[in-house]
Amino acid sequence: MMRYPSGKSTGFSVLLWGVVAILSVSVVISPSEMRAFIVPASLLGIALILWVWFGTYYEFHDRYLLARMGPFFERIPYGRITSAKPFKSLASSMALSSDMIEIRHGKHYFSGTTYISPANRESFLAELKSRCPNLQN
Repeated sequence: MMRYPSGKSTGFSVLLWGVVAILSVSVVISPSEMRAFIVPASLLGIALILWVWFGTYYEFHDRYLLARMGPFFERIPYGRITSAKPFKSLASSMALSSDMIEIRHGKHYFSGTTYISPANRESFLAELKSRCPNLQN
């Protein structure tokens, strides 16, 4: 099993850590009558963001590619992957960077396309090509 951590762009870093800062401040400055709701909600939000930040990676298993982003994950069987190419966008799927790889693995765009952002795209693509019999560019 090979694991590739996600690349992290400055824009996504500023966004996520900015939200963590805002949630942290809301815990401190919230009115006392609102704390019963704000404190647990803020702590839950912070925990989710930290899980996404530190728990986004891509793992090669024997029969499938695992894309994980915190509590969210997708198993993509190698036999279903038809295309993998560099892609740049601000939209996010299982990515923390705008420098992504678009993986096509189904007939439909929304249910058959996953965007990922391994830190080392070239090495990741080489490994993916060695495992996918149907891969075309």
